[in-house]
Amino acid sequence: MFSEDVLARLSQVNRKRPPVEDIRGDSAPCPSPALDLRFHPAAEEDVSQLPPGEEMSTAWGTHWVRRQPLSRLWPQSDRWLSRHLRPRESPAKHMPTRSRDLRLLLAHLPDQVVYLDLETCGFAGSMVFLVGLIHWHCDDLQLTQIMARNYAEEKSMLQALWSIVARHPILVTFNGKSFDWPMVHDRSTVHRLGRDLRSVTRKTPEAYPEASMSAAELLAHDDPRPEPLHCDLLHLARRRWKRKLPNCKLQTLERYICRRRRTNDIPGHEIPAAYHDFVRSGDAWLMRGVLHHNALDLVTLLQLSLLLLPSPAEQ
Repeated sequence: MFSEDVLARLSQVNRKRPPVEDIRGDSAPCPSPALDLRFHPAAEEDVSQLPPGEEMSTAWGTHWVRRQPLSRLWPQSDRWLSRHLRPRESPAKHMPTRSRDLRLLLAHLPDQVVYLDLETCGFAGSMVFLVGLIHWHCDDLQLTQIMARNYAEEKSMLQALWSIVARHPILVTFNGKSFDWPMVHDRSTVHRLGRDLRSVTRKTPEAYPEASMSAAELLAHDDPRPEPLHCDLLHLARRRWKRKLPNCKLQTLERYICRRRRTNDIPGHEIPAAYHDFVRSGDAWLMRGVLHHNALDLVTLLQLSLLLLPSPAEQ
């Protein structure tokens, strides 16, 4: 027989986690807001090839780009945006100083914000081979995935990234201050793409450095790199949910806050090997999984940013 002390411990182990609605509150517009994500290939597609996209050129060479309207991937996106965003001409009420990043998001969404997620060949200093972005394009939010199909295309891919960043004053990432954005700068330095001004650029919540439009066409060695104001959602998520969740990893937040569980997703640690295999063999079957993984991360990033904003009644 177990002692009362052991039985008490077992009861704690078996206790169910609180339901997602209790964690998330009333932020979501419906019980299952993002379960219908559409990333399935058409029946006639050859899955050994990359999905439909196009080859693009810069002064530094070529790269591959895939563009998709966000509403095609996340049909509820318009509903979420209309619920959480106020008209631009209607200023938000005073928010605490610690919510500077939320004030920036609220003031600049959707057309002046770019969401960024990278896929790389490993740890810091390794090659970046895929840049995923959600940004405003042709009066709508768009998912753009820019990929180096081989190791020589990284420089052209990074030029394409800077071209888009130059037009958006606010950058949103998840753990990007520690990983994604330093990686972009480090790899750009390797390729002699512009000068890093992060240490000398002074930022304030009310103003942002004017983007260098020369970067939109050609980022030469001596050109200053665009430096948008950076909102890292990891820190905001920890502040909001760290005492209610087992951790604040992106997929944990996706499961408990966005109420979405991934299936058939490629594990992050397998992504570098999948890319090297694609470069070596040309078979894109595994790379399709990487593109799917990257797109899911970006949709979750956008959805979390909306859930972190104050409710309309608080604005």
